Amino acid sequence: MKKNITAVLIVFFISFSLCALELQEGRMKLILHESSGRISVYYQNKLVSEEFTSLLLKQDPRTSGIILLVDNKTQRLGDTFEYDQQLVETRSGAQFIWKSKTLEVTESFSFVTSENNSIADGIKIEIEITNISEETMSVGLKYLFDTWLGEENRGKAHFYTSEDADISSETVLQGILPDYWVSAESINADTGLLMMMDNKVVTQPDKVIFANWKRLDESGWTLNTKPNRNFNLLPYSINDSAVSHYYEPVRIPEGGSRKITLVLGNVSESGFIGTGKTEDASTLVDLYNRVSTDSTGLQSVDNIIKNELTLTEDFITHIDRLIDSDEPLSDDELDTLKVLIETLENTRNKFED
Repeated sequence: MKKNITAVLIVFFISFSLCALELQEGRMKLILHESSGRISVYYQNKLVSEEFTSLLLKQDPRTSGIILLVDNKTQRLGDTFEYDQQLVETRSGAQFIWKSKTLEVTESFSFVTSENNSIADGIKIEIEITNISEETMSVGLKYLFDTWLGEENRGKAHFYTSEDADISSETVLQGILPDYWVSAESINADTGLLMMMDNKVVTQPDKVIFANWKRLDESGWTLNTKPNRNFNLLPYSINDSAVSHYYEPVRIPEGGSRKITLVLGNVSESGFIGTGKTEDASTLVDLYNRVSTDSTGLQSVDNIIKNELTLTEDFITHIDRLIDSDEPLSDDELDTLKVLIETLENTRNKFED
């Protein structure tokens, strides 16, 4: 979003940055703003320099973020008083955690590497929405990204896709999606924001809309798009484009959860095919969380046994994958595996008793 940098904005941005957690790995720098629940993402132009390019609009990080649709009511995380907000640093990165009377939302961040790179040049965002109420809830998610690099390419395309398609006006993508879209000064630029849409890597969005930022921001949930409309909204919002990923509402039962994964990073011809060892570590943590959770509750004995058998099968599959891999396990991963085995043995003993 274009803004004139006034003295007021400068003072705001300095104070805003003081309450932030900064993480850096490889050529990526991630800043998590504790006061607003928003992020800033930077790419290091050269390894030997301190020059970074912001992949999202940097003047005000609040112009990007998550909007939930909960039982047909929109909630903007970081701006609503319905949620308590917490920022925590983790072994693989960091998390924002929001909790209301009915939902708990965790947005986890970790660094990833594209296929043709040896160091981190991207960020994986994993969002888990858990229903902590006593009834089924309908929950959808919209992630608004305020882009700016394509705006430097005045009069031409602000975006392009993995299929080399130019996007220079209001556009909707849905159905069979390209592998990724890019916001950059040109199709041959060395630096730019790449956002994956390939369902083998991320949770494929139901719909992606490219439009004027103000129109997307003020539209609530969705936007009635107009073909061939440019990225202006006169008189104030000129040459101002943005992108929204939509994950349409689904019904989440009591105690159930919905998980959405996104991957963004610097431009790469191959995109982010896999996420390397970070993916294995995440799977191991997920298994630990599933196995170590008390699954008794109000479930029948048959359902408890079925759940435990499924968890055990997933655990064995994960062990097989680790055996086939040449990558050594860290001490933390070995300790987690030991705890998992002990927990499964304890569960088995309970059933025997």
